[in-house]
Amino acid sequence: MEVASYMIDKASTITVVGSSEMPYQNTLGREVGKITMMMLLEKGVRFYMNDQVMEIKGVNGQVKEVVLKSGNVITADVLIVGIGSIPNSEYLQGTKIKMNSKNFVVVDKFMRTNVPDVFCAGDLASFPLAVAKNQLVNIGHWQMAQAQGRIAALNMLKKTTELTSVPYYWTVLLSRTIRYAGYGEGYTELIMKGNYEFEERKFLALYIK
Repeated sequence: MEVASYMIDKASTITVVGSSEMPYQNTLGREVGKITMMMLLEKGVRFYMNDQVMEIKGVNGQVKEVVLKSGNVITADVLIVGIGSIPNSEYLQGTKIKMNSKNFVVVDKFMRTNVPDVFCAGDLASFPLAVAKNQLVNIGHWQMAQAQGRIAALNMLKKTTELTSVPYYWTVLLSRTIRYAGYGEGYTELIMKGNYEFEERKFLALYIK
């Protein structure tokens, strides 16, 4: 979505393919996702949602077409793929360091692993999040990695300090910023306040459990 927004005045046509019904559906929810989709639709961006790429066709190493599961074929000169990430923890296989089923390293609120004097911080860590009743989570964002690195360093120096940081991240679409703070996973209600129907689009979304 960020790339599509940035490319609007630089590419003749832009197409976004997504596996969910709305962009950002798994993070910001359907309602906010719909707002972001409308922002880009108004600028001529095309969307193929609830779909996925099945085949990439090209000539001499240059992409020419993208074939979707729906059967649609998109002509393309450039293809940018957001495929997510997996933990780079293969080198820890077979060691005493505890990892979860997704191969993230499990740490406590001091960023300590189960092995004495071995710490882990950043994208590889599954850690207890204070604002989520110490639920073990993994958050792949530099803000949390930076906070964890500081806590790990303090505890290495025997300056006992707990991780209490609140996660936040942001995205910019068409010079408008969406800022997210907290951990809304598993919310049961979304309360929208402000103007989100029209061009101004200044709103507050509260994720309630």
